[in-house]
Amino acid sequence: MNWEPSMDPYELRESIGENLEETCQHGDKAFPCAGYRDHYRRGREGYPWHWHDEWEIAFVEQGQVRAQVNGEQHLLGPGEGIFINRRVLHAFSLEGDGEVWMPNLLFLPSLLYGSQESVFWEKYTKPLAFSTGCTHLALRQDVPWQREALAQAGRAYALLEEAAYGYELRVRSALSEVLVALAGHLPELPSQPSRNQAEIRRVRQMLTFIQGHCTQPLRVEDIAASVFISRRECMRAFQNVLGISPIQYVLQLRVRKAKELLLETGLSLGEICAACGFQGQSYFTKAFRERTGTTPGKFREGK
Repeated sequence: MNWEPSMDPYELRESIGENLEETCQHGDKAFPCAGYRDHYRRGREGYPWHWHDEWEIAFVEQGQVRAQVNGEQHLLGPGEGIFINRRVLHAFSLEGDGEVWMPNLLFLPSLLYGSQESVFWEKYTKPLAFSTGCTHLALRQDVPWQREALAQAGRAYALLEEAAYGYELRVRSALSEVLVALAGHLPELPSQPSRNQAEIRRVRQMLTFIQGHCTQPLRVEDIAASVFISRRECMRAFQNVLGISPIQYVLQLRVRKAKELLLETGLSLGEICAACGFQGQSYFTKAFRERTGTTPGKFREGK
């Protein structure tokens, strides 16, 4: 059984490597598919930037989610979802107050095509897997074929959860229907801004540098120097790929870590300030309030 109801998907963050690849195995070699039910709430307000070799389909049951993919943002409400292609940088975050419940399917394309000598690879899988114009697609209920794709994704998740005899075949069948829908409408999908692969690689390298130096003082010049580009080029690359500036990303990372430490540890505010890389408690409080609307102390108290 590959679906584990006791598993906390939030813990999968620990498998995100320095290059932002999510390295944990989803399912196993015999059945490379897994389902998770993401739960975003206060203190656990999203899933950080990452990428993986699997295709991903997520759909919202409750609340609102902001999906960030390649410099684009998509607000998803109940009944809506998103397909994310392989090796594409993306992140999810809670939008507004309340909680989010979002089932999430991850599976290798090989689950559906078997052999690259098959028609399933050449006709359906390959065009989508190697599409430079379809890195992702927000799935809406008001588009009939997307509504059907969401229904099939929901069916696949339910089958994984039930894990009755023959569920592997039925999951594969449901996900194949999703593939047919996506591949069949690939020519008519709105073109997405092409991303220079060298630029994406540079951004990944800079994110790796930030991850390794987040608790230290960081300037845009330091981040740019890690991949031997100018400050201006660094700013442009971050805006193109992530939709934010390098310093905004650093502050997001530090504030997210601070929230976790505030709720899950007994560390003092000063200790958390230092552990998250803020240079001074007054700046910590200012940056935290700007991004959360409250102070670290009040956040810990639940006010």
